[in-house]
Amino acid sequence: MTGRRWLTWLVVAGLSAIGLAAALDALREEPEVVRTEADTATVPGVAADSGQVVARLRQAGVSGLLTYSDEDCRLHAVSLPELEPVEAPSFEMCRPVISNGGLGVLDGDVVWSGLGYRFAQVVLSSEKLSREILGRPASADRGFRAVQAVSLDDGRMLVLADSRGLGERVVAAFDGPRAQFAHLSWQADSARAIRPSPQGRYYAIFRGEPRSVRVFTRDGRTVEPTEGTARAWAVAWSPDERWTALAASDGVWVFPSERPRGPVIRIPLNAHDLAWAETGLASSP
Repeated sequence: MTGRRWLTWLVVAGLSAIGLAAALDALREEPEVVRTEADTATVPGVAADSGQVVARLRQAGVSGLLTYSDEDCRLHAVSLPELEPVEAPSFEMCRPVISNGGLGVLDGDVVWSGLGYRFAQVVLSSEKLSREILGRPASADRGFRAVQAVSLDDGRMLVLADSRGLGERVVAAFDGPRAQFAHLSWQADSARAIRPSPQGRYYAIFRGEPRSVRVFTRDGRTVEPTEGTARAWAVAWSPDERWTALAASDGVWVFPSERPRGPVIRIPLNAHDLAWAETGLASSP
């Protein structure tokens, strides 16, 4: 599989990425080419005899619309709990847009661009970022630069940052409008991106080669289900965040977000990225 086909993760590296996200949002609002009946007759990867999986999903109360991309960047969608095919957008998506809450990165600073493209207000400078992480002012050869920023609930933001001189990558959490330092995760040495859950109670860190994903609570605690974590490379949450889905080589694993060590349901889907919506026309991951 070529590098173009491989599902790398979008890292917000400047205001141009914010413009790209806006363009893709606009693209999703345009009329899509509807797939033919033959295209949606079956769900790729789901066996015809999937009644037991459907029964477990229905009994657990899992519902919604799961959109996923295959290894060729084509989008598919399936209803939950029925596992029936649903029309999906016809365009290809290899690099999904990650919600950032209006935050971006410019020259190593975290900026807010909530008023639109070409507007930017610094909310966390690289100098303050370095000082909070290091516990002292940065020197000329040692400091941190932001490479991605995302917003969580209650004013918390997460910053993926690279160090100068140390060769390290970290995820730092900040609270409130004054960007008060909250906590730090050093488990991001090969991280490519942070992905927040819809309501900001969870987030995931994506790593590069080999592809992997780790899920955390907003306070930085690791979420570890009984199965699926070690092999997972993509994640999605139900809109109400009651459920988490992890995509791995042996299927999509669905488990309760607040009780990750509880029951795990495996859906036999070969998914390279995931998005979870309530109902209606599928949206891109």
